[in-house]
Amino acid sequence: MTSTPLNFPKTWGKSVSVLFGIMALATISIPAANAAESMSAQRADIHLPVRNYINAFGGPAGVKALINTFVGNVAADPHINYYFAHTNIPHLKYELTQQVCEVVGGPCKYTGQTMTQAHQNMQVTTAAFNYLAQDMINAMDTRGIVKPAQNYLLAQLAAMEPQVVTAKGPLG
Repeated sequence: MTSTPLNFPKTWGKSVSVLFGIMALATISIPAANAAESMSAQRADIHLPVRNYINAFGGPAGVKALINTFVGNVAADPHINYYFAHTNIPHLKYELTQQVCEVVGGPCKYTGQTMTQAHQNMQVTTAAFNYLAQDMINAMDTRGIVKPAQNYLLAQLAAMEPQVVTAKGPLG
């Protein structure tokens, strides 16, 4: 079966809504090959099997650069930056780098909290999640990540939405 990369429009609402609708149907969980891989994947809320896109992201150093760009986008985003006002940003960048690196098939192992634990009591709305996704899309575009690799990461992130969105609000 061949898949054609999806090219999402730049508007956050359409791209993320389409992404959630399509990718929710396409995401499959398969047991990990060993217990350590399974535990790390569960912590990172990764849906297996992990596909190897690490080279498309520029290796672990490229993932780190992507996360730096992404966090900068989030910090400049008035729709959601208040969620991070009291966050330890260097720690956040480290954890996101480990998680994304593992998700895209890199050698990293995420050992942080589950997405449910990390986002409890944050009152994240669907709208806020969508703004965050758009900030990631913008970061990947800025870093020159190819669309198939972007779509793969976005599918993984979309699958985390039930663990991250904890509140109802405008558009969510």
